[in-house]
Order: sequence, then C-alpha cells, then structure tokens
Amino acid sequence: MTTKPQFITGCFSCLCGLALAAVMFASAAAADERADEPASEPVGESAGTPTVAELAAQLSAPETAARQQAVEALAALGEAARPAVPDLLRAIRDDDIDVRAVAMETLGRLAAEPDTMIPLLAGKLDDATATRRGPIWAVAGFSLGHYGPAALPHVVPALKSPSSATCRAAMLTIDGLGADADEMVPDLIAILQRDDPETRIYAINALRAIGPASKDAAQELVKHLTSDDFHTQYWACRALGAIGPEARATAGDLVVCLQSGVASVRRNAAAALGNIGPGIGQAATDALIDALSDRSQPVRQNAVVALGQLQPLAAKAVPVLEKLLQEPSKFAPRAPAAKTLWQLAPQSPVPVEALLRDLEENDEPWVAARMFGEIKATDESVQRLVKLLDSANVWTKQFAAVALLETGAETQRARAALEELARSEDEETRESAAASLKRLQAKSAESRNGPTQ
Repeated sequence: MTTKPQFITGCFSCLCGLALAAVMFASAAAADERADEPASEPVGESAGTPTVAELAAQLSAPETAARQQAVEALAALGEAARPAVPDLLRAIRDDDIDVRAVAMETLGRLAAEPDTMIPLLAGKLDDATATRRGPIWAVAGFSLGHYGPAALPHVVPALKSPSSATCRAAMLTIDGLGADADEMVPDLIAILQRDDPETRIYAINALRAIGPASKDAAQELVKHLTSDDFHTQYWACRALGAIGPEARATAGDLVVCLQSGVASVRRNAAAALGNIGPGIGQAATDALIDALSDRSQPVRQNAVVALGQLQPLAAKAVPVLEKLLQEPSKFAPRAPAAKTLWQLAPQSPVPVEALLRDLEENDEPWVAARMFGEIKATDESVQRLVKLLDSANVWTKQFAAVALLETGAETQRARAALEELARSEDEETRESAAASLKRLQAKSAESRNGPTQ
C-alpha cells in the first residue's frame, strides 16, 4: 500500500549550521548514518505572524528574551529579513552575546554592508567567547565566507595564526569562499602536515570547498585516507572527489576505503570515484559494481550514481542493475538506479518500468516523478502516466502529474490535476500539491531566465 510521503530535506536547517561549529565536521559524518529529517515548513505570512518591521522594532525591546526571540525569527526569514539590516547592524552591539552572534550570522548570510561587516568579522576571528551558536570565532568565520573575494585578504593573517581556533575560523571562511580562495592551497597543505588532528579536518574541508584547484593537495590528502579517525577519512574522500579527474591517481586508495571503511567512509569513497570519472580505470569501476550489494543503502545509492558517471567502463553493471530494479523493495528508492541504467543502456525498458512501479507502490513517489524529467519518456510511458491521473490514491495521482510536467507532456491535463489536488479538503494533500506546483513554476521560470544569482 502506498503511504503518504514524508518530505525530505537535503541539508540541515540554516539555524542549526552554527550551533555546534566546533564539531561540525565530525557531526556531518555521523549524520550519514541517520535517516533524513523531515523538511521544515516554509516561513509564510499568516495571522499572528510578526512582520519584518515588527521584529526589527522588537530588537530594541528592554527584555533580553524578546530581543533574542526577534533576532532568531529574523535569521529564519533569510533574504526576507533584508529590510531589517539597519536594525541588525545595531544588534551586533547588543548587551547580550547571543543576540550579537545571531545578528552577525544573519548579516553575513545576507552579505550585507560589506564595508562595515568584513573588518568587523575579521576582528572576531580570534574571539573564543561562547554563544548558543558556537564560539564567536566560528560565527565570524562562517559569516565572513559569504562576502566573496573581498574577504580573502582579511583572513590570511588568521590562517597563519599560531592559534588553532583562529586558524580554524579562517578555514571556515575559506569553506564559504570556495574556488575564490585557491591561492590558499599551499598554506592549507602545510596545515595538513601539522600534528593537530581537529585542525587538519578543517583544512581538508577547506580544500574540498576549493575543488579542482586543490589538485596539488591530492597526494597529501591520500595520507589521511588511512587515518585512525573515520571523520578524517570521510572528509579526505570528499576532498579528493571535489578535485575530480586530477585525483585519478588516488583511485586505488579510495577503493581500499570503499571496501573496508565504516559506512560513511564507504559512501563517500564511492561518490569520490564517480566524481573523478573514467580515469579511475576498470578495476575501480568493478569495485563500485561490487558495492551495489553493500549492506548499507547509502553506499549502494552512491555506487549507483557513481556508475552513471563512468561510461563506458560501467557496462558490466547493466545486468546487475536490471536485476536490482526488478526485485521489488530490494533497492529503494529505485529512481537513482533507474537513471544510471538508462544512462548505460538507454534501450532497456527496465528504468521506465521501475519508475512507473515506484509511482504506485513506493513510499517515495516524488523521487521517481522527478526522475522522469531526466530520462527520455516514451509515448507508451506518457500514456501510462496519463492513466495514473485517474488514480484513487492522491499521492500516485499527484506525482504522476509531476512526472508529466517534468517531461513536458500533457502539461494542461497534468497541471489541472495538481490544481484540483491543491483545492482538496485534506490539508496534507492540499499543501503537498501546492508545493509541487510552486516548485515546478520556479523551475520553469529558472529555465526561461537562467538560475538566480
């Protein structure tokens, strides 16, 4: 029986991102072992919800608790909080350290007032004062990373600081700057060679954020694939994957991690091999095919996606994937495997059959629906999707409509079905259909106008 879907988020809430900054890298690896969290509800205008102007005014309230509540609410609004920037600038001098920390974070996320905020944040990179967001140096480091290349000269002294905390703060900024901080690669390699395991993780993650320009660090990163700490192994895999094809010489070491590491390490070793591409060679590709039977589903899923990036080396995976997709509940969600099989064998009927089956039988039909937009839908599959618009199951009906809209087929009938569901008396059905319509409209607008900067 198809159950109602539990919508999944792909990342942690913005508000949680700074709460434990000092241990963020270790926490990310552990998170791989847990199920995805339900998505948070979007902030909307409703009765009783304070406006931005009201929250901005509340930042001047005499009660500390009221100011804390207001600044947290503004932080949750994201871009919508921009009209409150003048009030947030005053709040960074609030008597309460937590109000100051959240105001700094929010201004940073908005990249607001760079002439004021960049030097102010840079001056806080050595501030170890504790807040509910983590130490101030972590708040400042994350926030500064939103300001782009203009922030880089301000973090160089901190990166070279003898203080581990200050150095870590600078690397949090580099994480935000990404490729714009490529000139810092030699300094980050030097930090990898320090006898400071926690700081090394920050350096590894900064190199990951820089991406392909970190290629000179590949051989140093390989040394950390055999670390006694699986968190270090986890991030080293991710960093090598971010380097991409230039890290092909590390494929053998990544295969060792794929075959012997803990689940989060195996998962990221698989992803790294796929990101490096066909240069990994046939032996490493065969190891990924073997990983399709790994006991951990996240490892299997990453192996599937990686194999889709390894044509033509992954041809031997075709019969394995066909078998997996034809065994109900043995490989779920099946959509990523269907996409990879279609990439490797576009003539195979199995991918479309698996996706259609997921729309009716699986607890995650939206994954299958979206995948229809990425593989070629035949006339026959379109006709079968149209029939599902008459399904008595509202979730099957909704995501059959989404699938049709993703493929650009029967758009009028599909949109009408979604609009009907968006008027349902059932609140969950109504909100889910409305969310699908909103997402598809945003996707359509982006395809016309290009991605939002």
